[in-house]
Amino acid sequence: MPLDDSPQGMTCHFYSKAARLSWQQKGGDWRDAAGSAYGDLSYVRDSVAKGDALQTFRLDVSPLARDWIAGKAPVGSIFLRNTGGGRAGIVNFASREHPDVAQRPKLTVSWDDGVRAEENAVADTHFSCPNHRSYGGEKVFKVGGGHNAVLVFPFKARAGRTLVSAHLQLSSDKQYGPQSSIGVFAPAPGGSAQPSTSGGLADGFPNDVGIASHPDVIFADRFEERGWQAFWSGIDARSAAEMISEDRGNGFEPLTGRALRVTLAKGVNTALNAHLRFAALRDGEPEEAYFRYYLRLGENWNPTIDGGKMPGFSGTYGRAGWGMRKSDGVNGWSTRGAFFQQTSSSGVAAALRGVGSYVYHADMEGLSGDTWGWSLGPSGLLQKNRWYSVEQRVRMNSLGKADGVLQAWIDGQLVFERKNLRFREVPDLKIESVWMNVYHGGVRPAPHDMSLYIDNLVVARKYIGPMKVAE
Repeated sequence: MPLDDSPQGMTCHFYSKAARLSWQQKGGDWRDAAGSAYGDLSYVRDSVAKGDALQTFRLDVSPLARDWIAGKAPVGSIFLRNTGGGRAGIVNFASREHPDVAQRPKLTVSWDDGVRAEENAVADTHFSCPNHRSYGGEKVFKVGGGHNAVLVFPFKARAGRTLVSAHLQLSSDKQYGPQSSIGVFAPAPGGSAQPSTSGGLADGFPNDVGIASHPDVIFADRFEERGWQAFWSGIDARSAAEMISEDRGNGFEPLTGRALRVTLAKGVNTALNAHLRFAALRDGEPEEAYFRYYLRLGENWNPTIDGGKMPGFSGTYGRAGWGMRKSDGVNGWSTRGAFFQQTSSSGVAAALRGVGSYVYHADMEGLSGDTWGWSLGPSGLLQKNRWYSVEQRVRMNSLGKADGVLQAWIDGQLVFERKNLRFREVPDLKIESVWMNVYHGGVRPAPHDMSLYIDNLVVARKYIGPMKVAE
């Protein structure tokens, strides 16, 4: 997960504000040298005394750098926090924007063949909770007094070479309050690494061929046969979805044969709007369901001015749960997917596109739905021109309890989970449909043509999992 200090990058609440990827706790998540979440065993620490002169610190971060190489910590990333208790002061460190180049953070790395490299930070910022804005453009970053900081360096492991040492150099000419103790930790965006969920229904059906015959599968479509619209109701006349086997110039490669191309045309909002209504299928409307589809974002998928909606579940019943029609537990709900406006930063994250959930639930506060990024594990940041298995699960809450469930998986890894939701207070609100929706906005229409591709859609009573590729 690339970390950046742009206005849409790291803040008190998000490790990627652009993609709504939340820290698990405000002010950032970290792991200590023992690998413990929020642990106190720093890789290295140093004391900072209050003084009037410039102070320079050289911290041996070699153990952390070895964890970068071993894949145990985000490469090149450093988390700084106070380790001196509640009475410690605040330290201002010169940032990469500081006018004195000599004071800017530096990482010096030595290798066993005598090569020595000095790297400048590509991101550095602190978190001033509960403020929502980024401090990445400031001339200093702060540590202590409730402020944590993250620095990122362009570190690269060298094949066949052994790291000898890595040292972090920091400078400070301003300290507030008593002596501080600053510790080095590893950032942990996305919290704990999420293991792949195994045992999905798709395991027994290579390329999903024949998966519709499984007793727990409610519906499946591989988009290989014409007439896919026959199973969907309320298809909006403005929908721009068609089956294709090629799309030259937009980076398309098929998953297995044909796929459904969905295009947000310049100047419009709706690309796809249709419902798979459970009442028309066997067993009627369920209280729990899984929905998996394969998603590929085309080369032209560049949402530069706004985000929008993507496929998910709904129980609106034509009353509420969409379009500023607030849910109250009696009238309706929805858990559509979401896509986010692309970040304006120039870092690695600029090439990625964020997806998440757009939810109308009974405890929402505003008129529009709540937007939640998929923040766990590999997160909801996706590359263009690559197929992803996207799976969502909804379980309705028990009446009178906030125990409803919404989960999401990308390629079989859990990226989102909430188990405290309240969708309803009456028994007749259930899962009404799978809502196939691709919509730009909000209100603002698409600024240019943008296409995505959908394939191998499965709806089931149990976890489906990624498609097993036929040998």
